[in-house]
Amino acid sequence: MKSKKGWLAISALTMAVGLSACGGNGNNGNTASPSASASGSESASASASSSAAQPVEIKVLTEGSVNVGTGVLNDSLLATKKKALVADETISPRVQESDFNYVKGQSYNSNLYAYYYQQIIKDKLAEKNITVNMEDWGWGETLTQKETAGFLAGNIPDVIVGETQMPGFAMQGLLEPFPDDMADEIRENIAPAAWKPMEVDGKIYGFAAQPGVSSLFWNKGLVKQAGIDPDKAPESWDELLSNINKVTEAGNGKFYGGGVYAGPNAGGYLRYGPLLVINNGGFIDADGNPAFNSDANVKTVEYLRSLYANHPAGLMVNTEEGPYFDAFKKQQTAYIIDGPWRASESTALGIDYGMAPIPLSEGGQAGNITIGAAFNAVPKNAKNKEAAFEYIRTLYSDEIQNLVADGDLRSPVKKSVAETAEYQAAHPAMYLHYQAMSGNVQGLPTFKKNDSQVWQLFGDAVTKAVMSNKDIKATLDEAQEKAEAAIAK
Repeated sequence: MKSKKGWLAISALTMAVGLSACGGNGNNGNTASPSASASGSESASASASSSAAQPVEIKVLTEGSVNVGTGVLNDSLLATKKKALVADETISPRVQESDFNYVKGQSYNSNLYAYYYQQIIKDKLAEKNITVNMEDWGWGETLTQKETAGFLAGNIPDVIVGETQMPGFAMQGLLEPFPDDMADEIRENIAPAAWKPMEVDGKIYGFAAQPGVSSLFWNKGLVKQAGIDPDKAPESWDELLSNINKVTEAGNGKFYGGGVYAGPNAGGYLRYGPLLVINNGGFIDADGNPAFNSDANVKTVEYLRSLYANHPAGLMVNTEEGPYFDAFKKQQTAYIIDGPWRASESTALGIDYGMAPIPLSEGGQAGNITIGAAFNAVPKNAKNKEAAFEYIRTLYSDEIQNLVADGDLRSPVKKSVAETAEYQAAHPAMYLHYQAMSGNVQGLPTFKKNDSQVWQLFGDAVTKAVMSNKDIKATLDEAQEKAEAAIAK
């Protein structure tokens, strides 16, 4: 496994933008039991790991973060894609039509990554007489609406994919739990961020091949101008805030300390959510009910208020997240909490950056929120469940996980790939990311009723509290009362 530092800048940017556009996912500590019995996985587990006796074609939704196109992954599709890639002038001259195999360490762009990704899946499943027909149902709200309609109509692909909506589907009994042997294998060999947010009552309902969690990044050049050691990571919230204040002062209106995006939307919840978790707070209680006004959350929002002044006016809580990340890319802000794509994107932009785990608050504990994690799952009424689970198995195969590792845009989730001296030496930034995917990794919860309304109540409350001098506890109390009323309807 060799480093992909030689990737062309435009290639890294192209893929990084696609990855960072993904929203969050998951639900930590789900306790609501699915409406359908988990025993439905018995038939799948009986032969999920065996070869299919007869040829089977499964329908699979595209991941979103890997542009594998649509249609059947057969030789015809691959040949067409190969010709398109060979004609792409951004590909290394070493990639020739007569020698189009994946070579570790070879420079390649995001399209070529997708080619290798689908080629691995096609070849591994062909051994079991399984072919894959990829369908594109969009992403975000569009995808959620189509999947919801598909469940209602009983017309759903064999493998679906998604982010924040997926735990809700599991809790409603719409997804097939993973076969027990498969679940045991995943728990033993895979980082928690790839499956823990999709665990409900001891059953796993989804897997992400390359999930993200957030880390702290900083612009070494701006930090150095403030008289701060650019190679030293802040070790606490107090130290981070002190550094941020110093950068803002040194910038004198030309650049700012920055911090974290806290807009009233999923992008904001995903970025400052880890701070809530670290400070022993969060979005829900043990029963899955809103827990917006906890004492821990009040202290975290107080910290967010301190960060607010270290940005251009309104930027930190802008309803659109794009301008916030643009400010870091344009070197107008020094610190940012974001997903792993920030590393490769900064390299492509020529930003000398630092990366470290998010520092802890006083009395806090390490924790994180999955971000940009595309969870693959098998619907309860899928027509080809056994073959569908075989597809998901390929996603944590050595071949796919080594491809993810070599990509250096995200870290692999398979322990045997990531926890090697070779990987750690070749990809130090992504190894830090891999480490952050262990431990108390959560996902955004799905509330029992009126989910969008409840989220908006919290987001608006945080925005109000951060931008004003109003009593934070009172503001969160009001949001909590309204959220409880919305769920009780």
